[in-house]
Amino acid sequence: MKLTRRTFTRLGALSGIGTMVLPACKGTPSPAAVEAAKLSSDERLMFGRFAEVYLPTEGTDLKPLSEVSYLDHIERTLSFIDRPTVEDVHTALKLFNLGPYLIGLHLQPFIKLGPDDRIAYIRKWDDGFATQRGIVVLIKRLVSIGYLQDVGAARRLGFKGPISEDAKTPKLGNAPIPVAVPPTAEAL
Repeated sequence: MKLTRRTFTRLGALSGIGTMVLPACKGTPSPAAVEAAKLSSDERLMFGRFAEVYLPTEGTDLKPLSEVSYLDHIERTLSFIDRPTVEDVHTALKLFNLGPYLIGLHLQPFIKLGPDDRIAYIRKWDDGFATQRGIVVLIKRLVSIGYLQDVGAARRLGFKGPISEDAKTPKLGNAPIPVAVPPTAEAL
């Protein structure tokens, strides 16, 4: 598992703009993209263990994680990204999951750590090298995007839904944006 400078740059860009761009992805991704974006069982378990400590919903007004299909939302989000970048994301997830063998000397993967050790491990990555910070921010953003794509979960945080629905703005489909005709010299 080699993390090159190009891979790091892609992961940084993905984690940096992911919150703004990825939720806006609409349409249907290609079957090949959907297949490439599928999370392995270890990745699904890693996201689940991460979300338990990153988004603790017990005892709050938040929608419980068990009622939100955030893992499916993460897969859908990844399916809109080009294949090489998705492969880099899978590599980054492996690095994060297997990192406790060396970082913290836990001698077990992230998915087997207890809650306190998981929190401490995430904090080490928050304060670690740029690569570590980029990977942990990517995971945080994907978990957040996956959770907030559930309308019920987002509404509990005060999201009232798309503004266009409240304003009853008609959908224009793929209609081009109107262009203003510049005034002619005679009109001035």
